[in-house]
Amino acid sequence: MTGDDRTPVLVGVAQATERDARSEPAPEPIAMLERVARDAGEDAGAGSHLLRSLDTIGIVNVLGWRAPNPAAFLAERMGAKPTRTILTGTGGESPLVLLAHAAAEIEAGRSRAALLAGCNTLRTALRARRAGRRLGWATGPESPPFALSGHKGGSSELENLYGLSSPPVVYPLFENALRARRGLSLEAHCRAMGRLMSRMSAV
Repeated sequence: MTGDDRTPVLVGVAQATERDARSEPAPEPIAMLERVARDAGEDAGAGSHLLRSLDTIGIVNVLGWRAPNPAAFLAERMGAKPTRTILTGTGGESPLVLLAHAAAEIEAGRSRAALLAGCNTLRTALRARRAGRRLGWATGPESPPFALSGHKGGSSELENLYGLSSPPVVYPLFENALRARRGLSLEAHCRAMGRLMSRMSAV
């Protein structure tokens, strides 16, 4: 790669899972974001030096956490001074929209190093709400981020009319349409999906 090469390259990744964390004491969203960011820096082999050199930090909208600018909050925690902080809207496609945007900015020469992150705290927040507890999670600075894509509902009025408002209801329709197009019996389709998912689970 030459010094003028603007090909986007993924240099580090990390993931943390607290699937059944109790609401007290559940890890705060900002702590989870910082943890995976630092782990990604280590995975890249550059550690905190890479994180401090970031010019862009983008966060996928975190359901259950009302932070005005989580990207700026994360930057503060890491000692980074990015020129751009980004927050996506809601929607299942928002991580890909953020990735495509960051890649286009790098290719255009407007960005050299970007961190993209997100966390899902909705289950913990709902559990705390049912128990009548306030989580009191820190929300960070009030400075507005660059808003990437708007907020929109997960389903249309027509879909809601027929109860098609949640993934466990909608995904089986996709599965059966795929099965019918391939002319597979239910048993054969289940075997094929099992083979596919077993390889993904191994990874």
